[in-house]
Amino acid sequence: MNKLLIIQQHQFGYLTDSYKWCEYLREQYNITVVCYDTGKSKITLDNINIKYLKVNGTRYTRGIKFIFMCLWYILQNKKTIVVYFEKCHILKCVFPLKKMILDIRTLSVHNDPEYRKKYNDSLSRSCRFFNKISVISEGVAHQLNLPSKIINILPLGADIISLKRKDYSQLRLLYVGTLTNRDIIKTIEGVSLFIQGHSDADICYDIVGDGNGNELQELCDFVTKKDLNKWIKFYGRIQYDRLRIFFDTHNIGVSFVPITDYFEYQPPTKTFEYSLSGLYVIATGTFANKEIVTSDNGIIINDTPKDFAKALNDIYLNKNSINEDKIRLALADYTWSNIINHQLSSILNEL
Repeated sequence: MNKLLIIQQHQFGYLTDSYKWCEYLREQYNITVVCYDTGKSKITLDNINIKYLKVNGTRYTRGIKFIFMCLWYILQNKKTIVVYFEKCHILKCVFPLKKMILDIRTLSVHNDPEYRKKYNDSLSRSCRFFNKISVISEGVAHQLNLPSKIINILPLGADIISLKRKDYSQLRLLYVGTLTNRDIIKTIEGVSLFIQGHSDADICYDIVGDGNGNELQELCDFVTKKDLNKWIKFYGRIQYDRLRIFFDTHNIGVSFVPITDYFEYQPPTKTFEYSLSGLYVIATGTFANKEIVTSDNGIIINDTPKDFAKALNDIYLNKNSINEDKIRLALADYTWSNIINHQLSSILNEL
């Protein structure tokens, strides 16, 4: 069996993409993953060999240790996927003839424009050392300004979390994701505006996730202040394998990110998961969302409370015309099994 090495700084299992690569490629490859042990609960997968490096010492010393650890395992493997991290090009400099793919899951979405530029410039420079690059979208490839001959599109994917048939007669909204830098308060304000115009509507909005700061508490306080607790509830962070009940019982998925240049080309994973599970999607009009959300599976809006309320009103008035089969089929090509068994396997075969 061919050997495949995956190098990432995320602890195994906490980067969905690489976890899914392992899940679907383990019958074809003997896979080793090199990553940090960040102290989180260990996630395992049968037939995957995980090599951890403890996160201790200074940033510099653990970085050096990580590089040397990666080099050792590159020696032992035929093909390598490197999920981008700072200074990763050193690996290719040491072994210029080794077959490596540099994978880019995201550009910087940091609030500070100077930080974003520094990060993205560093990322672009690293790309030039590798002879194959995989990126999540053509928009990201364009931002990196790299030769098209070395770029491979390896999009985000999703599982079909729910197979349960949906009833759209009631509005059951679901947001799953981070609360950091997402302006989710605008969706709450939008629900409030909708309720003011439709006091008899059967609606609820469940929010699953947390932020890096005090975002969850701030949103809870806002909902209480506006007397919206009857309609809006928070659940904090919930493990991926416990999300099915939410996807079974809800029929509208909220894919809300601010419309900014740094979110423009980043497709939210939840857009795919909502649609594949039969949830009609309310999505802000980023370039990435516009490519995957159509009238068949959702509605595109501006990132304002007023537009969110208008979307709810349109759905409420036209709920009888929503077609679950069209919603599910709209992004059927983006299941993890399809992306990995066709696109990623093809990239690895070419390598």
